[in-house]
Amino acid sequence: MLNRYAVLLVAGAAIFALDASAASAQDTTRTRPRSTKRIPITKEAPGEVASTPAAPPRVDTVTVYKTDTLRLTHTDTVNVTKTQTITKVDTVQQQIFPEMMRQIGGFYIGVAAGSSLPAAPFNDSDHPGWRVEVPFGIDPIGSPLGVRVNLGYSRYEPHTFAKQFVNSENAQLMNADADLKWRLVKANPFSHRVQVYAIGGASYNRFKNILENNHGVLSVGDAIANSNGSFSTVDNDWHNGWGYNVGGGMEMGWGITNLFIESRYARFKGENSNISHVPLVIGLSWY
Repeated sequence: MLNRYAVLLVAGAAIFALDASAASAQDTTRTRPRSTKRIPITKEAPGEVASTPAAPPRVDTVTVYKTDTLRLTHTDTVNVTKTQTITKVDTVQQQIFPEMMRQIGGFYIGVAAGSSLPAAPFNDSDHPGWRVEVPFGIDPIGSPLGVRVNLGYSRYEPHTFAKQFVNSENAQLMNADADLKWRLVKANPFSHRVQVYAIGGASYNRFKNILENNHGVLSVGDAIANSNGSFSTVDNDWHNGWGYNVGGGMEMGWGITNLFIESRYARFKGENSNISHVPLVIGLSWY
């Protein structure tokens, strides 16, 4: 745009200069001297005036150049943002094996309670009694055979007719059993250990106030009844007797704890007869 104005200014200046020069050339009266010579004028024809021929007109030529300069700068800016999303999925295949139940073994100890049912002829003189036990032993892992010691205590209430022979004292029984424990069947229902076992072994017993009946002969400890069924003396002391016990049970385990229920048949030698009873207990043991 500035160049355009500059060209116009230059052109105007040139025109102004040329006009001034032409005016100066045409105004000759100021510089030329006056002539006193007369110019003859003759008539060539009637009504016409002869004169000298006029000078041809002067033509001034002014050439104006106009230059338009157009500069077009076109800049296209294209920003390309390339986003690449990579999703990586790692697939890990893990082989899942069936959950194996923890096998429990080694030393254990427990506590149980229940009842002791007198067997014939012991049940003739006494009602079923209550019982407590403390079992402890070893169940080796990898072997179905273990060992167990069981300490027990029972107490029985005599029938009405027997109270006269024992001075209304309750019969009492303590035992210590040394048994072999044979685990027969194992299962894992509902993620718990279940096993069935058999047990049996020797039994050492201490007892008192148990009315014995040996084919109609009554006795309490060392005291034996007369032929009429009366006692001259009363024996309320403790006595000993060896015997055996055999039975079975089932136990269910959670962690290191087992819940078990067990029943046995126990028989031992009294002072004048064999005495039998059936312990039935439920208890807990811990490894």
